[in-house]
Amino acid sequence: MNFVYLKKIFLETKELFTSQAFIALISLFQVSYVVKQLGPEKYGAITLFITFISLFFRGLHSKNSDVSLLALKKQDKNIFYPALLLDFLIGLVAMSFCLTIYLTPYVSKIGIDDFTKYFLVFLFCRVIFNFSETSKAILINSGKLNVLSYMELFGVVIRFVLIVSLISIDPTISNYLLGQSIYFLIYGFMSVSVSRKEVIKKKYLSNMSLKDYWLSIKNTYKEIRYDQVVGLIPQHFDVLILSLVGDLTLVGLYRFAKRLVEPVNYIVTAFNPWIQYQYSAGKTPDFNNFVKKVLIPISTAILLIFIYTGRQIIKIIGSNEFSSAYEPMIILTFGYLVYLLTFWIRQSMLFNDLIIYHVYGRIIYSIVFIILSLPLTNLFNEIGLAFTLSIAIILQKTYEYLIYKKKIIHKSTL
Repeated sequence: MNFVYLKKIFLETKELFTSQAFIALISLFQVSYVVKQLGPEKYGAITLFITFISLFFRGLHSKNSDVSLLALKKQDKNIFYPALLLDFLIGLVAMSFCLTIYLTPYVSKIGIDDFTKYFLVFLFCRVIFNFSETSKAILINSGKLNVLSYMELFGVVIRFVLIVSLISIDPTISNYLLGQSIYFLIYGFMSVSVSRKEVIKKKYLSNMSLKDYWLSIKNTYKEIRYDQVVGLIPQHFDVLILSLVGDLTLVGLYRFAKRLVEPVNYIVTAFNPWIQYQYSAGKTPDFNNFVKKVLIPISTAILLIFIYTGRQIIKIIGSNEFSSAYEPMIILTFGYLVYLLTFWIRQSMLFNDLIIYHVYGRIIYSIVFIILSLPLTNLFNEIGLAFTLSIAIILQKTYEYLIYKKKIIHKSTL
């Protein structure tokens, strides 16, 4: 029975999982090359810059594919063009907010005056990248999970080639941003082209206007924004807080440790479209078997690999300069694995109109982070910050699991 279930999961997710495995591997090669070429201090400067920009783009637009996906499920009209236009407008708003970096101390800390023109190009290309959220929703709704997988993998390969090539020519922040910018531009337009073919195949009877589209998704958009904005505090302010307590080298060490653990997110990214498609097709995934037979074995393997070979991984991917990243990496691993074991709860809440409880969970997450981050970071630097983030994740996910049992499991048994 166990083999039959695993075979079923494998057949339905093989393209997603294979592509995410390659993406994780390529991303690690990219991180390895970049940190070796730039060193902890320059890598810390890039981390601060990208973190600041992500605050606004992720806060205003991240997970907007969920909004579009729910709209596609409820509507029988073509939402493609108004959704893309909304992606663009939101991107312009985020771009304008990003210019406030010139009003912060980070201007002098990362030397932004030295690469201002690259910064502006980076922002504009990031706006174009927003199109990929609507395109992702179109492909998931159409059941084209394999197309989505290949597209994401192709994009990551392009990013790897661009960044490595430009950094090899001249290891500077400017060249790193230029590589990212070209990737944003290519991937944004490519995702529109690929998903447009699926829209044409659907042959919708009528198109939806931007006004009608906004009215149809307004409430969902607000709930997803609350969810994302609250979650940004721990996921992005950790680096900003560490930069205030320590120097750019500490930021680089912590970010490197986090990057080594973040491949856990690729597993989540592989399974999320599959879960969303199940719901879109009117099915309810068997999460009990999914956790016991898939997620627990994967989590156990990851934990053992990091504990017993973590120091070797750091030396291979980074260098001896990053050896002190081992302790924060192990601490972060525990938090990320709890997230891996429970990530599906958010999807269950989303499709049961209970996403507001995920927002409440993230509020707990943020409050715990705010209370613990400064004292623990002051005392233990990057190790204290890693503890803070993991504790916040564990408490958030414990709350969400209790809500899942009460609001979804209990309701289904009535």
